Order: sequence, then structure tokens, then C-alpha cells
Amino acid sequence: MTALGQSLLGTVGSVVSYVIADTMTLLRQPFPKTVRIETTNHCQADCVFCPRSTIGRAKGNMKQDLFEKVVQQCVQGGVRLLHLHGYGEPLIDKQLPDRIRYCKEAGIPKVKIFTNGDLLRGEVAQRLLNCGLDEIKISIDGSDGEEFNKLRIGLNHAKVLDNVRDFRRLRDEAGTTKPVIVAATCQTSNRQQTEKMLNGVVDRIDFTHIHNWGGALGDAEAQKVRKPCDRLWRTMTVLVNGDIALCCLDYSGKEVLGNVNDSPMIDIWNNARYNELRTLHRESRQSEIPLCSNCTKCFF
Repeated sequence: MTALGQSLLGTVGSVVSYVIADTMTLLRQPFPKTVRIETTNHCQADCVFCPRSTIGRAKGNMKQDLFEKVVQQCVQGGVRLLHLHGYGEPLIDKQLPDRIRYCKEAGIPKVKIFTNGDLLRGEVAQRLLNCGLDEIKISIDGSDGEEFNKLRIGLNHAKVLDNVRDFRRLRDEAGTTKPVIVAATCQTSNRQQTEKMLNGVVDRIDFTHIHNWGGALGDAEAQKVRKPCDRLWRTMTVLVNGDIALCCLDYSGKEVLGNVNDSPMIDIWNNARYNELRTLHRESRQSEIPLCSNCTKCFF
């Protein structure tokens, strides 16, 4: 692309960014409608596209009093959707089914988790069926076992599929449609083969595009023009220690906007730094935010 073409593209992108950001600002609620709570950041896998080796923060499980504090603030704020997962494997948290039940009984309309499926069996599976979970997403990449095992090191394709298949059977035998079982696929060499492999195993497949974890894995494509990231207007991410991270890709907590132990979530959501970040996105100045400067998410 010529310099003139790039300049024109940038100008158009900037104008559209203003329009998008101003629209999201008008629609932004005093409290986010979607919140992610990281109840554990431990994981037993070593997937090739995950930067866990550079997470750079202590591993642990969220304390129950902190968890309840976050959930109660979510209820008061009118949260519609809670994701009980972060940068670990949620099923490692032995309290997870009870925590899901706590959320549902507190009045959260929808609760979902995102798992690698390795531990989805036995008592854990049965408890998940009985706790009120609305949706479970399982990461299943590749078009066959060989490809899966190369991508998701430490996991076993046959075991994961057996776990999911048995979980669906248990759900169907119980005469319920929940939790909805979704396969999340970000890498596969043959989409049709993946669909065939998962036919009858899950309720649906979400084919997604892999990202670079805020620049941790590769560079953003320079020829594209960024748009404002709606995560800053729509969602909040609570890390295992109560830190509020910039977004769900901030796996290391590089941009901490506050801590639930120190400030109410509603105050953090509306604080000066959050609004400054929104302004930088509105003005196409993501390069001034270390986490966003080389992120592959949110392009025109």
C-alpha cells in the first residue's frame, strides 16, 4: 500500500473509531454486564499458543470471601453474565461447582466456564450437572487426535473427547438441556473434519481466530487499522487476588486498574484510568498502552 493510501486508511479509521467509541460510551452501563472471575490460575496443560510460562504472577486459588464479595457486587450492579474462568483451568478449583451454585442462587442470570476438558469426569462432571451451570465451553483444537495432541501438550485427545461425550450423555439422561456444551476451536487444518469429529459430541462449535495475547505471541499486522476494543466498555476481569486487569487478554496483570479488596468494583469501572484508556482507544492511540500496542484483537 502507498503512503497516501495508508494515510487515507488511517484517517477513515480514526473517524470510524470516534463513532464506534462514542456509541459505546452512550451505551456503557454504570456497571459492566459481563464479568470474568478467575477462581484459579493453575493449569495442567502447556498449549503451544498459550503464554503461561511468562505469566509472571503468583499461582493460587481465589479465597472464598473475596469470591463472594465480587459476586455480591455483580448482583448489585446487575451483571447478566459471569465467566468463572481466567488464565488457568477452572476445573482445578475444587470449589467451582459450589461457587457456580452460589452465583445462581444469588441471582446471576447466566454462568459459564471455559475448560480444556481434561478433568471433566467422575464426581466433578456430576457436580457440574447439578449446580446450575448454564454453559460449558471446551477447547478442542485440530481436526484429529494427532493435531490436537501437538497443539494441546499435556492433554490427550481421546480422553478429552470421551469426557465430553460422557458428560453430554449424563446431561441428556437427566432430561435437561443445560449446561449447553460448546466446542471452542481456534486452530484446525480442516474445518469439515473437525465438524465431523465433534458431531454428536457437543451442541455446537464456535470457530474462532487465535490472537497473540496482547503481543506476547507475535506481532500485530501493521497494514491494518485498529478499532476501539469493546472490552473496555463492556467487560471487567477480576484476577485471582482481586486485581482488576485491563481485559481478558491481560494474563500477567500488566495494566491493573484497581483491586476489589481496596475499592468497590463500580468505582474502579468508572475511575480516571479506565476512562483514560477508553479515550486512547477512541483516538486511535492504542500504541500508548503497552498491552494494547501490539495486540492482534480489534482491527477493521
